[in-house]
Amino acid sequence: MKNKFTITLSDINGSKHYLLHQIIKKFILYFTLGVALVIVLGALYISFLKDNISALENKKEVALKEQEKLEKINQDLQISIAKTTQDYESVKEKVSDMEELIGLKPIEEDNIEVRLDEIEMAASQQKEFFENIPNGFVIEDIGISEKFGWRINPILKSKEFHKGIDLRAKLNTPVYAPADGVVEYVGFHKGSGFGNMLIVRHNFGFQTQFAHLSSKEVVKEAQFVKKGDLIAYTGNSGMSTGPHLHYEIRFVSRPLDPINFLNWSSANFAEIFKKEKRVTWESLIKMINRQYPLQRQLSLPQVQQ
Repeated sequence: MKNKFTITLSDINGSKHYLLHQIIKKFILYFTLGVALVIVLGALYISFLKDNISALENKKEVALKEQEKLEKINQDLQISIAKTTQDYESVKEKVSDMEELIGLKPIEEDNIEVRLDEIEMAASQQKEFFENIPNGFVIEDIGISEKFGWRINPILKSKEFHKGIDLRAKLNTPVYAPADGVVEYVGFHKGSGFGNMLIVRHNFGFQTQFAHLSSKEVVKEAQFVKKGDLIAYTGNSGMSTGPHLHYEIRFVSRPLDPINFLNWSSANFAEIFKKEKRVTWESLIKMINRQYPLQRQLSLPQVQQ
């Protein structure tokens, strides 16, 4: 029988004897069980980590897609902001142009909405001017045959001051009111050479006269007319060398050059105040400004009276 190593352990209760190979077997068993446990726990932990990594990868993929969406939204917003800024600058430029046309001094620091309100109010002022002061062509525009000012009378052959302009026209061309007013005179005007004549009294001291008309009367004396109303037809009556319309504009009896009023519109609103200096524009503008109060009153050029 082979010798076997023994290990003896003694204490107060006595001594115990252990064979060495038994100890080794137990150690190997416990070690193996421990390693197996570690492997199992490790496998479970690795599986857990894999699941977490897979979940994180999914979250990362979702996050990247969301990031792409946000970047696209941000890009679109940047483009939209740039376009809006460009449009806003364009609107500001157009508002400034409108203010210049109307006669308002631009104030860049003012809110656009405020400035547009001012333009709307100023447009109401313009409307007041254009409804009550003669403006625009009164017949179809086919040219002017005689201008305002000194000339040689084509019939009398003498020098005279032509107080209006002669507008080329065929017989029976419609004539329209250049502004609101009341008919002051209609009929054949004796002694003047004007033949059939029409006089319309307008607001603010203005008056228009139409001569060499057809005998066909359209309006009667004391009749109120609105701008654009049909008021007469052209003819060849009186001292006339051919069908045309003699057209005059007067301000408190002062003859004015109608050409300045024929071309007067919103596009050149302020020019009339420089060209026609025989009208007391300043007092008229003050009255209109009182009727349509603005924070910025019309910045019209000073007119020397």
